[in-house]
Amino acid sequence: MIQKFVKKFKKLGKNEDNKELVKHSVIALIMRMGAAVIAFAMNVVVARKLGAEESGYFFLAVTFATLLATIGRIGADQTVLRYVSVYSAESKWNTVHALIKKIAAWSILPLTVITILVAILSKPIAVYFFNKPALQWPLFYVALSMPFFAAYNVYGMALQGRKKVVYSVSSLKLLTPLVLILFVFLLTPKNSADTAKYYSIACFINLIIAMYWWYKNIPPASAKEEFDSKVLWKSCSPLWIVAIMNVITTWGGQLIAGIFNNSTEVAQLSVCRNTTVLISFILMAVNNVSAPRFAVMYKEGKMKELKHYVRNATRMMTIAALPITLVLWIFPEFILSLFGEDFEGGATLLRILATGQFISVVSGSVGYLLNMTGHEKDMRNVMVLNAILSIVLALILTPLLGAIGSALSTAIAVGCTNLMAVGYVKKRLGFSTISLFR
Repeated sequence: MIQKFVKKFKKLGKNEDNKELVKHSVIALIMRMGAAVIAFAMNVVVARKLGAEESGYFFLAVTFATLLATIGRIGADQTVLRYVSVYSAESKWNTVHALIKKIAAWSILPLTVITILVAILSKPIAVYFFNKPALQWPLFYVALSMPFFAAYNVYGMALQGRKKVVYSVSSLKLLTPLVLILFVFLLTPKNSADTAKYYSIACFINLIIAMYWWYKNIPPASAKEEFDSKVLWKSCSPLWIVAIMNVITTWGGQLIAGIFNNSTEVAQLSVCRNTTVLISFILMAVNNVSAPRFAVMYKEGKMKELKHYVRNATRMMTIAALPITLVLWIFPEFILSLFGEDFEGGATLLRILATGQFISVVSGSVGYLLNMTGHEKDMRNVMVLNAILSIVLALILTPLLGAIGSALSTAIAVGCTNLMAVGYVKKRLGFSTISLFR
């Protein structure tokens, strides 16, 4: 069975229809591998520098800010990716510029207000919501990053729509952790509050670089154009809900753990979750290449080509993710020891979260596929149901099982999300993304 699996993989590059997928996926894969390694290194550096308790405050503040930043971005990321992909293929540069201008305004202005509110209320949030007074200043300083975080995500997704894989991955996943690592080594933060300051500065630097890359790689507008707000909102509104539900599914267990568990357990849960991202980096790499092509193929009615493209991509991702998953399952104590001796107790958490991530990869690029083909509402429904499932499970299991309950709630919700999305792809597009041996 394994030999047949590998044989399928070797044939991918021989088919003319798949050459572009393989070629660009290799570039994206290399970039995503680098980004995954840098993100992993950032967590190791922060954890070893601050220790479990202080790093727990930092990771919890970042989780809270990520949730709020996702709410403030109003689903802009996927909308930008979809429309930039389509209009770039048609060379409608005035429309692309109008889209980015409006999306940036829609994303940054609300988050500026949210940032001010969180900064003002950081003490009561830390004391009364999380029952962790020491969280106040990490939360205050991380909150300052939210407008920058939202903006560089918009430009990063726009670069992905332009098929600028290196710039896109660098902006979305690589620059912020890389700059933070440099700050930690050069400026030696004493606590989580100092680290939070450097995190916000890193996000700002990322934004400046992302904007430079975007305007360097887009033809200038020849005339002013106003993008239709109704068209934009029609796409954004379901994707906004999807984005919020996705972050709740992914981070909700950790956020609830921050309420019920101590800072050390929160830190263990955070590093385990971030470590399992090593499994899904191949999914992110292929998504960087595939998402714009999904939108274009679907619009041109090339359903047969789309089906083969998606299935080949899923095979490629599964082959790449399987060895990493096995390593995380077999050697969890050794991997967590890299973060420090306080983290070795999270071996069970790592195994649970790794399982959820592997199911996500085996399911394929289902979220992007639905969003890029105009089925945002289906993805919204999937995400709403599973976000509710994630929160309900976390509220039940976390008080009973501690961090293990949080990990279980996240893994179950992630697995259910992707398997339900597979069903919707089959229903709407007529094929399954899971086709490993045929």
